[in-house]
Amino acid sequence: MISYLKASILSILLIGAFSSCKKVAGPGGTSVIRGTIVGVNNSTGNAETIDITVKQGLDIEHGDYFIFNGPAGGSLYYVWYNNPTWVSNGDPQLQGRVGIQVNYNYSASNLEIANATLTAIEASLNGDFTISQINDILTLVSTSRVEITDADNGTTNFKVDVTNQGKADVNGSEMAITEERVYLIYGDGIVFNDIARTGADGYFSFEGLQVGKYKIYALTKDATSGEKVPVYKEIEITEKASINEIGVISILQ
Repeated sequence: MISYLKASILSILLIGAFSSCKKVAGPGGTSVIRGTIVGVNNSTGNAETIDITVKQGLDIEHGDYFIFNGPAGGSLYYVWYNNPTWVSNGDPQLQGRVGIQVNYNYSASNLEIANATLTAIEASLNGDFTISQINDILTLVSTSRVEITDADNGTTNFKVDVTNQGKADVNGSEMAITEERVYLIYGDGIVFNDIARTGADGYFSFEGLQVGKYKIYALTKDATSGEKVPVYKEIEITEKASINEIGVISILQ
């Protein structure tokens, strides 16, 4: 009977010993998993669009002007208004800019001013913009998708609005992503068990982990549907008090 009890106790102890050696992923340990999130940005830029609402002749002074700008390396323009009844030269002669002269008189309506301005600008553009007209509103659209210094009404009282800010195409540029959520799954689980956020350099870390298997994921944008989907990486911690590098996870923003 005593021998039987000893054998039973020994079996229990052995089972306990083997169980204690089993790798169970989760918190309460001394190991760390680290990595980096890098974002790949593919996006279509915008063409700068400028709306100019002109005024009637009575609201324009001889020599008044407004300005708009082509892209870097392109032309810079000023559009100025010349009243032939004035003897003096009203051209402000802005250095480094292409001057576009619009002849008018004080009796001209806002539509007549718009027509004259359209004709003058069309004759002077060198391909940086296209121009169209709806009533007394002229619309300039850049022929390239780049950032452009904003237009300004200058000395006129015209309404000059940038209705679409120019923006360059972005194709495959990579950068570390700040404040991105990163998810950790213990073992063979499906639902995440912990969340970390990346720092300014894109690094993240999960600390206080036990020996075991883990899955880490971040959300990326599907190139076709635009929906957010996970990008997984698996890693196994095999030693206590170890630092385990999972590497770089690339996501599409």
